[in-house]
Amino acid sequence: MERLTYDDDLFLRMECVLGVPVVNQIVWRFDSAVSLDALESMWQLLATGPLDRSVRRSAVPGARDGWITARTPADPVVIGHAIARDGIDQWIENEAAVTLDPIHGPAWRLSATSVDGGGMVVSLVGSHVVGDGGALTSAAAAALAGRATPDDFVRGGLDHVPPRSSVRADIADGVGQIGAAVSGVARALGRTAVDAVRLRTSSAEVVAGSTAAEPTPSRTRSVTAAREGKWVPSTVVVDCASGDWAAAAASRGGSSNSLLVAVVLGILTASGRVGPHDRVRVALPVSTRTPGDSRANATSGVSIHVDGGQGYRDDLTAIRASSKQAFTDQADSTVTSVFELLKPLMQVLPDVVVAKLAASGSAPLCLCSNLGDRGARLRTIGGVDAAAVAMRSITQNTDVALLRRTAGGVSAWWNDSGDRATLCVTGLDPDAFPSKEHLRGLVEAEYTNWGLTAEFW
Repeated sequence: MERLTYDDDLFLRMECVLGVPVVNQIVWRFDSAVSLDALESMWQLLATGPLDRSVRRSAVPGARDGWITARTPADPVVIGHAIARDGIDQWIENEAAVTLDPIHGPAWRLSATSVDGGGMVVSLVGSHVVGDGGALTSAAAAALAGRATPDDFVRGGLDHVPPRSSVRADIADGVGQIGAAVSGVARALGRTAVDAVRLRTSSAEVVAGSTAAEPTPSRTRSVTAAREGKWVPSTVVVDCASGDWAAAAASRGGSSNSLLVAVVLGILTASGRVGPHDRVRVALPVSTRTPGDSRANATSGVSIHVDGGQGYRDDLTAIRASSKQAFTDQADSTVTSVFELLKPLMQVLPDVVVAKLAASGSAPLCLCSNLGDRGARLRTIGGVDAAAVAMRSITQNTDVALLRRTAGGVSAWWNDSGDRATLCVTGLDPDAFPSKEHLRGLVEAEYTNWGLTAEFW
C-alpha cells in the first residue's frame, strides 16, 4: 500500500483535526458554449485518473495513513442553472465552497453553467489532500488530451487490502516511522548544536546593523472588519493581455515572475498591512513533481526578502536575481534541513497533539505562486478555446478569529493561457481587506501603476 507523505498528511490534518479544508480550483471562462459530451468525456477520464482516490486512516500508532481506491466516486458533471454575466464571480465562489471528502469521497467535482447572453463557465475543484495545484492541472490537462493518467502524476498503490494484511502492514510501517522519527530528532539536535557553535565563533565578524537576517515586519493592525464569526477571504480574478504583462516586466528588467512579486507587494503595501519602507519576506512555491510521480502533494518552496523603499517599482532586477538564486539553491541543495529531519516525527504525532501545536501556526504574509503557461495546456475543451483560465487554492470554513490569529496577508496565483495572463488574488487579512470591492480597488490601482489594463471576471 502506498502511504501518505508528510505534505499529504499536513492537509489531511488541517481538514480532519482543525476543520479547515483546503481545496484547489481551476476555472474556465468561455465566450461560447462547450458541449456536454466534451465535459462528460473529461469527467470519465478524471474519474479513472489519480485524483479519484481515498485515504484509509490507520489505527496503529505511528503508522502512516494509506491510499485506496475511491470509496465514493465523484458525482457526474454538475450542470447548474444559467447565470447572469455579473453572477460569474459568485458562482465560482460557490463552487469553491462545496464539501469534498478525501476519506469517504468524493474528493473532486467538475461542474459547469451557461451564462445569459452566451458563454459558459466550467469549474474543477479537488481536495488538496488528494492533489496539489500541479496534480490538479496535470490531471485536467491529461483528460483534455484524451488520457486518464498524466506523465507526472500516476495512480499507484491504491488497491484495497484484506484487513488482516493491512494491520500487519501498519504495524511494520509504524515501527519504521517511529525509528525514522527518533533518528531524525537526533540528527536535528546534532545539527542545531553544530550551528550554535558556528554562530558563536563567528559572531565577532558579524557587522552590526546588518539586515541580512531581518525578520518580516510586524505592524499593529487596525481592526476594520465589520463582524466576527464566519469570514470568507476576499478574492478577485483579473485578466490582462499576456503581451502587456511581459512588456511591463521587461521594461523594468524583470520577468513575469518578478513582476508578479512586485504587483502583490504593491497590493499588500497599499492595504496598509506593511509600510512602504518595510522589508518583506515573499514565499514562492516550487513544484518538485517528476515524471512517474505518484505523490499527491509534490510542492516545496523558497523565500526571498524584498528590501523596503519600493525601488522594485523602477527596477525588477533585484527581485529577479534573488528569486533565481533561491530556485537554484533549492534545486541543488545537498544538505537536509532540520525541518526535513523532523517530518517523520510530525507525521507520527496523534491528532490531539497536532491540534495543540497548530494553535501557534501562521500563514504567509506574501505568497506568490507562478503557474507559468499551464493555462495554455488547459485552454481548450471540446474544441472550444477558453477566453481565460484561472487557478487558485482556497481554505474553507474560515472565520475572523482564525484569520487574525494566523496573520496571513496576500496570496496570489498567476498563469498564462496564451493571449491572456490571469491573476487570482486573495486577501487573508479581514482588516486590511475587509471586502471584495476594497481588494478590487487595490488590484486595479496596482495594475494602473504598471500600465496594465485590469479586466475583472
